[in-house]
Order: sequence, then structure tokens, then C-alpha cells
Amino acid sequence: MIIPDDLLNDLRSSRTDLARVVEAVVRDGLPYIVIPVQAVQSWERREPNHWANVVAWLAAQNVAVVQV
Repeated sequence: MIIPDDLLNDLRSSRTDLARVVEAVVRDGLPYIVIPVQAVQSWERREPNHWANVVAWLAAQNVAVVQV
């Protein structure tokens, strides 16, 4: 898996931990990632564009998002 530099740089400048989520998926080669519903709701509220970019990237990598 390759992370586009512009995506990662954009996420690192945000007020969220989305960069860590993307890095974990790449590092661990995960087929899915488990994310608390509250985290998703927070990202949707605070950084909707960043969250949308991450979801699109995850989908392109065939990584499912499992909300708990």
C-alpha cells in the first residue's frame, strides 16, 4: 500500500489523528480497521473533508471501515 504524500501531509496538518489511522493501515497491512463510532462522528463534524479523503483512500485500498 502506498500513501499519497499529499494525503498524508494534509492529514498531519489537521487537528485529528487521521494520519495515524492511515499509517496503521499501511504498517499492519490491515484488511479492515475498527474505529469507534464517536471518533467517526467527531471527524465528520470537525474535519469532514479529511475524513472523506481517508474513506476514499481506504476504499481504493480495499480496506473496510468497521464502526463499533
